[in-house]
Amino acid sequence: MIKIAFLALTLIFFGSCYLGYLLAETYPESVGKEIESLRDFLRSFSYEMSPFEIFLLIFLNNSIKSFVAMLLGVFFGIVPVLFVFLNGLIIGFFAKFIGSEIGIVTFILLLLPHGILEIPAVILACSYGFWLGAEFVRDRKNIKKHLSKAVFNFARFVLPMLLAAAFIETLLISFRL
Repeated sequence: MIKIAFLALTLIFFGSCYLGYLLAETYPESVGKEIESLRDFLRSFSYEMSPFEIFLLIFLNNSIKSFVAMLLGVFFGIVPVLFVFLNGLIIGFFAKFIGSEIGIVTFILLLLPHGILEIPAVILACSYGFWLGAEFVRDRKNIKKHLSKAVFNFARFVLPMLLAAAFIETLLISFRL
């Protein structure tokens, strides 16, 4: 079930990336304003924080959001699907705007070093969340056992991936400053 959920969520992710790219192309003013405000917000953080603080912020942000999305999957798996969809949409927005500034290939090359771990980690966490929703519907009596399994696997697989991704992303941010 986890493998099927992972595959389905991966397809949703890439589909929403494409949709985000198309929406950014169709509504460039609206999406562009949001992207610029987010970029300014992120720049202010990277100048005011030490690399360790940036690392901690990235790791905690990704870990907490992924964990909460996983836990909220118990409600029929809806939240993990939305979480993956929205993350893909945002990446599609960035791909259009930043890709048009620096080139889409350069954008993808900058995304790959940390995205190769971070994106699968988030999708894996959400796969466990979707699985929790299916188990809640199928077997409510044992939901605590299923929840324990999901939390254990989150700590075992997802957290190390997010830790490595945060380290790589921090290095990339530090070298760009």
